[in-house]
This record gives sequence, C-alpha cells and structure tokens, in this order.
Amino acid sequence: MGIPFHSKLRRTLRNGMNGLIMRLSKRELNQQYIDPSQVKRILVIRINYRIGNILFLTPLLQAIAKRMPDAQVDLLIGANYVAPLMQPIANVGEVYDAPRNLLKNPFKLYSKVKIINQNNYDLIISPVVASGSANITTMLLKAKHKLGFYDEHNWNAADITVPYPVTIEHEALKPLALMAVFEQQPIDDYAKVLDIQLSAQEQALGRAAIMKLVAEQKPQQNIDKAIYIALFRDARHDKKIPDSWWQTYIEKLSNQLAPVIIFDILAPDMTRKLTDQSIAVAIKNLRELAGCLSAMQVFICADTGPMHLACAAQTPVVALFNATSPSIYGPLGARDKVIDMVDNNIDEVVNLTKNHVQQLISL
Repeated sequence: MGIPFHSKLRRTLRNGMNGLIMRLSKRELNQQYIDPSQVKRILVIRINYRIGNILFLTPLLQAIAKRMPDAQVDLLIGANYVAPLMQPIANVGEVYDAPRNLLKNPFKLYSKVKIINQNNYDLIISPVVASGSANITTMLLKAKHKLGFYDEHNWNAADITVPYPVTIEHEALKPLALMAVFEQQPIDDYAKVLDIQLSAQEQALGRAAIMKLVAEQKPQQNIDKAIYIALFRDARHDKKIPDSWWQTYIEKLSNQLAPVIIFDILAPDMTRKLTDQSIAVAIKNLRELAGCLSAMQVFICADTGPMHLACAAQTPVVALFNATSPSIYGPLGARDKVIDMVDNNIDEVVNLTKNHVQQLISL
C-alpha cells in the first residue's frame, strides 16, 4: 500500500502554495549572532502529528540545554497525546498543541496564538522547512527574534536564518545546524541521540509492569535466563510488514535464541497478539510504554514512531527497513542495528538479528 491519494494531493497543494508565497515575498539569508545569555525563554514550533517527528526535537532540546542551561523551552506541537511524553524533559516548560487544519479553524488558532503571545518569548525556533503550519504560526506569534532555515525554494517567516544543512542527512540532526547562531566558537560535541530522559523511577515502574505481565502469563518461565524481546508490528503505508512474515520470523528467531520472552507491543487499533506464546502489551501512555521498553534487551520493529520511542528510552533497536532510508529516519544509538529487508531474505534477517542480540547480551 503506497501513500494515500489525499496525502499526495495535500503535498502538491502545499508545494504550489509555497512556490506562490516565495514569488510574492522573497527573503534573503540573514544569519547573525544571538547572544545566548540574553535568551531566557524559547518556543520551538513543530506542528506535526507523528511521534517520531516530535521525538526528533530531542537532540535540539539537548543542545539548547547545553548552550543555554537557564533557558526554558516551550513547545508548540500538533498531537496533544505526545505532550505528556515531552513535558518531563529537563528544560521543557509548557507544551502546547495546535489545532488541526489551521486555516479551517481560525478562531481556535487565534485563541491559541493569544494565549502563547502572553509569554514574551526571546526566541522562536522553527526547525523545519516547507511547513505551512509552522510558517503561519511563526508569523503570528511574537518574539524578539525568530530563527529558522533559509532555503531558496521555501519561504520562511523567521527573521534570522541559517542555510539549510543539505549535508546532514538524518532528520533529527538537521535542527542542530541552527545552533550556529549562538556560537562565537563552534561546539561540536552536542549529543546526537534521541533522549526523553526517563527517570530511574520510570524505568523501575516499567520493569515492574513487565515482570507482572510475565508472572501472570508465563508463570513457569525461567526469567533469570530469558532474553526479553519486544516487537511492534504496525507501520504506515509501504513500511508495514505482514503478520505472516512476523510469525515466521519470530518462530525462527526464538528457536535460535531460546530461552526468549516475546512482548507484542499492540498498536491502539490492535486487539490480538501475534502468537499464543507472546505477551501482549497495550499501554496508551507513551512515557509508561517507554519505561516498559527500557526493560527489554532489544526492540524489533519497522520504521515507526515506536522505534524512535525505544531509541529515546535508550533501548537497543533492531530496525527492519523496507521502504524508507535509514540514513534519514533510522535509529541513532550505538547499540542499534538496521537491517535492509530488500536485500536480505527472512533467514538472513533472522541470522543478522540473532547475531546482534547475542552481541548485545554479551556486553
């Protein structure tokens, strides 16, 4: 299943509108130094409704915390269910959500803008290009400065711009290029990983929840020697892997890695686990789910939001890519493994997974 027609149409209309605005309102590159000591309150705008794209903000949040440790960062995102996931991050203050279809909801947009404008921001950061919703809100919101990327093909409402970093491939790392405006001497050691900063208590609660499920559903299992493997079967469009493939894959992998306990992380619309031998995990609260994932030896999935959630929980990931580019959307952790499903058959994928898991448990 490819990208739906309505998504393609929306993208075409967005690109056409962007081109029109570019012709009517041409902006030039305007990169200038911002004194970080004068920045105390920041708003980062990322109006998106996917978990992964919101988690891609965490390297930027870590960089801001390192360069401006006293600054509070508020977020304006799309999906309100992601707000509790981001709120506990150390330098994050308020997390606002924007109404869907901004131009169709002008009164809701006006109300949100009015509330946010009371905060008197020193800086607004829009870390993406070609986002109509981000440009609209950046234009309407007030701040001493507005920072974004300059790209000759895309209009940006920011007054200070940095050249779009075409040499940086990964979407989570591109926003780090914006930090150049704060550097009289560049800082090259910004963290380049996703991190939602789970607390020790959150990790302990997650492990306790997992152990309770094991006790209830696998009372005879020798948990001391078992390898805990979580998997997530869902994905969008062409990235989705059939359940029949997953069943064969898990059966082969379990035989080669025994003893294992398979935790089937259910998507909200899933009602059945993959096999009778697996343990179903259905948790809506994303931070609670991240706490549970932190108890796993490995998390296996396609290119999905939960993949990035596991990465942000510092859980080793085996990512099965079949449609998208891992250099752009893949996991960033040193203990993560990307497997290309196009060039490897199922037995080869199983073998690559087995070798990586054995390497992880031997560390």
